[in-house]
Amino acid sequence: MDSDSESSSEFSAQWSDGWSTGSEADECETVRQSEEVDMTLLDTEGSSRVADDAKDQGSSWATVRSVEEPNNSNRCEAGVTAEDLAIAEFDSVEEAYARYVEYARVIGFAVRKGDSGRDNEGNVVRKFFFCNREGLRDKKHYERIDRQRAHKPITRTNCNARFVVHLDKGYGKWKMKSFVADHNHELAPADHTNVMAPHRHMSEGDKAHVHSLHEAGFQTTQIMGFFAYLAGGYRNLHFIKKDLYNYIDDVRRSRIVEGDAAAAISYLKGKTELDPLAVVQYSYCAENHLGNLFWCDGQMQHDYDCFGDVLAFDSTYRKNLYNRPLVIFSATNHHRQTIIFGFGLLEDEKIPSYKWLLRSFLDVMRQKEPMVVVTDGDESMKEAIRSEFPNATHRLCSWHLARNAVSNIKDANFCSAFKTAVYGNFVVEEFENYWAEMVESFGLENNEWIGKTYEKRVHWANAYLCDKFCAGVRTTSRCEGINSSLKKFIRSGNCLLELVENLDRVVKDYRNNEFMADFKSLYSEPVMTTGLESIEKTVSKVYTREIFFEVKKQIESVGALLVLHRETYGTIQKFMLRKFRKLRRVYTVLYDSSSENYECSCKLWNSLGVPCSHICCAMKELEIEALPRLLVLRRWCKDAKTLVSVGEVPVVDPEKAFRVRYGSLWSACMSMCYIASQDGETYENVLSQVAKLTKEIESAGPRGGRNRFGRAGDDLVNMLDPTIVKSKGAPRGSTNAKMGRRCRRCHGLGHDRRNCTARNEQPDDEVEGTMNSQSQTSCKKVRQG
Repeated sequence: MDSDSESSSEFSAQWSDGWSTGSEADECETVRQSEEVDMTLLDTEGSSRVADDAKDQGSSWATVRSVEEPNNSNRCEAGVTAEDLAIAEFDSVEEAYARYVEYARVIGFAVRKGDSGRDNEGNVVRKFFFCNREGLRDKKHYERIDRQRAHKPITRTNCNARFVVHLDKGYGKWKMKSFVADHNHELAPADHTNVMAPHRHMSEGDKAHVHSLHEAGFQTTQIMGFFAYLAGGYRNLHFIKKDLYNYIDDVRRSRIVEGDAAAAISYLKGKTELDPLAVVQYSYCAENHLGNLFWCDGQMQHDYDCFGDVLAFDSTYRKNLYNRPLVIFSATNHHRQTIIFGFGLLEDEKIPSYKWLLRSFLDVMRQKEPMVVVTDGDESMKEAIRSEFPNATHRLCSWHLARNAVSNIKDANFCSAFKTAVYGNFVVEEFENYWAEMVESFGLENNEWIGKTYEKRVHWANAYLCDKFCAGVRTTSRCEGINSSLKKFIRSGNCLLELVENLDRVVKDYRNNEFMADFKSLYSEPVMTTGLESIEKTVSKVYTREIFFEVKKQIESVGALLVLHRETYGTIQKFMLRKFRKLRRVYTVLYDSSSENYECSCKLWNSLGVPCSHICCAMKELEIEALPRLLVLRRWCKDAKTLVSVGEVPVVDPEKAFRVRYGSLWSACMSMCYIASQDGETYENVLSQVAKLTKEIESAGPRGGRNRFGRAGDDLVNMLDPTIVKSKGAPRGSTNAKMGRRCRRCHGLGHDRRNCTARNEQPDDEVEGTMNSQSQTSCKKVRQG
């Protein structure tokens, strides 16, 4: 204990839970010679001696009473009684301690371990157990002149209640030496004893359940509420919320004992045991700190092989303790759902960091470049893409452009016109004329933002990009959607290890969406409703459900088209079409009968990969009943992913196998618990059978230890955690950044309400032990008794 802890004037003591096997006080070499002064002396020679001594002291063993609470006579009937302690023989000190703790729980107090007495050979032959209110607080804690926090409530009352056991060497058993039953303070009510620290504990089953819920993404408060619901209320639990928080913190601290960065990379490298294609690449920065980090698994690489023609990525902040920018590579799959190709954690947002990340991405993906890359307008990203993806078309996010238009040109009419310029189905000449007219009509010829945006028009205007296949991805909104999903699992205070684990949960969530979409596409048939039933039926058998409905819209639009002209040039036929009652635009469809190739001036096939209504109308005129093979893009088909999923392998990790077995048994017992709880007699019978079966399993043999927390490899031992970086934009609380934090109690600067001296209303001032906030990297919780 530190100098602020409560101490005894006669005996040294320490806090302990109900399952401790020893303490530092066990090493004491002295035996207190005055232990029987002012004590109710009780020997274990016979029950008559016990009863006589108890009668002389005015209290009986069957009715143990405190000085302050005379009506506690029935509180020991349900558990260990004083008579049990008097005649009991114990095999070890730990057993004696456990029995006294059980007695204390029934009576209404907590137990503190005291000194140990040793013989000439150094063996422990006597042990003292006290009421936890034994002793008095040292006066120096009241006289501190540098106090900033209010006094803690007084818990020491110099209570003399105690239980002393000694070793009968001839018999080899521990027996009671003396016992003091009376307390000089009020005892706790029966429904409050479960919140006393020595009477609180989490069983191994509770911990296993906590692990399962925590890994599933449940927050700590939700886990606590779940346990309280199962137990019928918080009062029926044998641990409190602080115990749960501290246990989860202990697990987290134990996992990053050799460093957060080393633990995260060790976890990622450990995934290669289950997935041989999983990859993690990282770099070092100044003073051996972790620099950039990139990782992906085998399933992501397989997905990129199938859908890597279009790539979108963006960076997001405040997803980790170090404020490092997190980059998520994503795109769309054959169901037009978001799919993830990998993750990157950058040292900063400078060009070298982005180049390193894209180079690592290419190395892992076997040098396959995407055809189109969609990002926001960050210049560092743009330069890195130009360098590492020289053959890719860089498309700027349309949503970011629209937002910039709103912030720079505060005119709703202009924003609507600008949206038409971005998405309009223009040819290049039409776009140039439209842009010039728009700028002139709003008087923005000299606007700086208009000039810079126009210079980048080849990266955002549909007139320049309509012949580039982008799979419908024109914004980084999918990245924003992923960031929204991350909020369910990730907080800004997460360490790196928690970050990579939670990102795994996000990936599993998206993969489950794809799994369900595959099921719906493969095992259900849509209803045919259009007039071109033969073409529609062919489309339904080839495309996924989402793409089928997209093509179906085009088929339905055939009825609104008029064929203006049709002519033939050898093997090529030309169709001139327009929409009904829309005279302005005429579309041209070319069909080559020798190659069965179609081409339309609307460029929908080029940009989205599905046949447009104009091509379908030409097929109707040609009386073609089935969709030609050249109009079927493989990435939109049901069999777009024909290979076996790379990342799906049997669970062989011992810890994962334990979680699977535990979850399976828990699920199997749910029906039994539901049925047995319907009737009181059935409930008692099942409860006894479960207890009997548990004892049989425990007695069958020792349970194998499980290696829960892997350690970092030798090459990671010296790796230091990343440094905290400053994100773009104004910092939080920038108005008081130079003056410090503002107190919510007195509204002063330079401190907060925890160390405010304005009013002495804060009880938690004397926390045992001090924690250096500068050395913390994963948890800021101050643990209290």
